[in-house]
Amino acid sequence: MDKKEAKKLKEELNESFSDEYIKNAGILIHKLAEEFHADYELEDKVYFNDNIFEYCLIDILVDIARLKHFHDISRVNYIKFIAYTASWCLKRKPFQLVQGCEEKYLYVNERFALSLLLQASGCYDENANYYAEDQKELVEAIGQIFYHLKYRNTNPQTLELFLIGLETGKKVYIADA
Repeated sequence: MDKKEAKKLKEELNESFSDEYIKNAGILIHKLAEEFHADYELEDKVYFNDNIFEYCLIDILVDIARLKHFHDISRVNYIKFIAYTASWCLKRKPFQLVQGCEEKYLYVNERFALSLLLQASGCYDENANYYAEDQKELVEAIGQIFYHLKYRNTNPQTLELFLIGLETGKKVYIADA
C-alpha cells in the first residue's frame, strides 16, 4: 500500500474510530494471539506475522465501520467484533508455519479463530469439571465447529449467528436447570 492509499484509509477509519480505539483494537487482538501462541506452545513451529496482522486489522475495522454506517449505530458489540476478527483471521492467516513444521499445525489459524469464538461465547472452560457425558458431547461439538471453520463458509455473519446461538442455548439450559 502506498502512502497516498494509507493516508486515505487512515482518514476513512478516523471518520468511524478514534486513534485510541484503533490502537486498543489492535492491542486486544494481538494480545489474544500472543496468549494463543503461548498456550498452544507454538514457539519454533508457528509465528505470528505482524505485517499480515496489520492488513487483517484494517479489514476488520473497515468492515465494522461499514456496518456502523449501514445500521447507523455508534459502536458494535463484542460478539460482532469477535466474529469479524475470527473471519478475517481465517482469510488473511496471520499465523504462519515455520518451514518443516508438523502437519498438525496446518490449521493453526482455524484453531485461533475457534479459541476466539469459544472465549467470546463464555461457554467452555478447559479448567471446569464437567460430567463425563457432558465433556464428551462438548468435545464433539467443538470438533464440529472446528470442522466448520476449516471447510465451510466462515463469513462474519455465520460466526456471529453461531455466537448468538450459543448464548441463546446457554439461557435455555440455565432456564431448564
